Amino acid sequence: MNAKRKPTVTVWKDEDEAPELTGVEFDHPQGRWKHGGEPIEEVQGKAAFREALKKKQVNMLIDADVLEFYRRKAGGRGYQTLINRTLRESMERNALLDAVRQVVREELHRPS
Repeated sequence: MNAKRKPTVTVWKDEDEAPELTGVEFDHPQGRWKHGGEPIEEVQGKAAFREALKKKQVNMLIDADVLEFYRRKAGGRGYQTLINRTLRESMERNALLDAVRQVVREELHRPS
């Protein structure tokens, strides 16, 4: 019996579990690097690609109870995304608070 097989495709449900892109994936002769629609050298293209990646890998120490909290909250997988989202919300909240404080200071020091 000659059964047709479905092609296997890996679908990444959590971006934290996806393999890191190093640029080696693009080492093929038919590839062309462009920046702003203009062709550029491979070395320049790889450097621009790496610079454009949003996430940076860091090593940091986190208290065990904090890490366990986020792992439980995320259900085991995706906890790094959850931690990143929490840090981003804190960053944005602080920026908003700074803007509100500045407006209040300006209004308090405004001549009557």
